[in-house]
Amino acid sequence: MTNVINVQPWLKFTATTIGRDQVYRTVQYFSRFLAWYVTRQGLSRETVARFNRLKKTLGLSRKLMRIGKPIEHLESAVAARSLKNELLLFCTVGKQLSYAGYLTYDALIFLDGAGAYKFKNIERYNELANKFWLSGIVFSLFTGLYKTRQILIRREAAARDEKSYAQTELKTLTKQLLQDTLDALIPSSSLGYVDLDDGIVGLIGTSIMGAQTQWAKVNTVGKA
Repeated sequence: MTNVINVQPWLKFTATTIGRDQVYRTVQYFSRFLAWYVTRQGLSRETVARFNRLKKTLGLSRKLMRIGKPIEHLESAVAARSLKNELLLFCTVGKQLSYAGYLTYDALIFLDGAGAYKFKNIERYNELANKFWLSGIVFSLFTGLYKTRQILIRREAAARDEKSYAQTELKTLTKQLLQDTLDALIPSSSLGYVDLDDGIVGLIGTSIMGAQTQWAKVNTVGKA
C-alpha cells in the first residue's frame, strides 16, 4: 500500500490567521537572526540586505493580517465581565485592552511601512506599540502565575484522577509562562529596557511554542 502523507493537519493550521502568522513570525525572526549572523561573518552587504528585506516584508505582511484584530480584543475585554474573580477580571481586561492598543498602532505602522500614508511621529507609534505589547504580555504573565498558584492549591486536596488533570493544566500553563517570558524580551529590547542584540532577539522570535499551541488547538477539535 502506498503511504499517503496526511496534509489535513497542516491545511487546518494554515487556514487560521494565527497559524499563518506563526509561520510568518518564525521565518521573519529567523531572517533577523541570519542577517545578524552573516553580518558578523563579514559576508557581502547584498546578502545581509536580502535577509533584512525578507524580515521587513514578512513583518509588514503580519501587520496586514492583523488589521481588524483590535476589535476582537475589545470584544474579549467586554466578554471578560462575566469573570467573578476580580484579579482575573482585571488582568484579562488589561491584557485584551493592551493588545487592542498594540494592534491599533501596529496597523498605523503598516500604513507607514507600506507607503500608503507617512506619519511624522512614526517612531512614537513604534514605541507605543511596543509598550502596549509588553503590557499585554505582563498581564498574561500575572494571569498565568495566579492560575498556577490556584491549581497547586487545589491539587493538594484533589483525588488522584483530579491530580492528573491538574498536572496537564500545569504543563499547559508552564509552557505559556515560558512563551510569555521569552516574548516579553522582544518589546523590552526594542524599548531599551534590556540590552539584547539582533541575534538573540531573532532566536527568541523563532520560538515555535505559539505555533505548537495553535497546531494542537485546530487539530484536536472534534477528537474524543
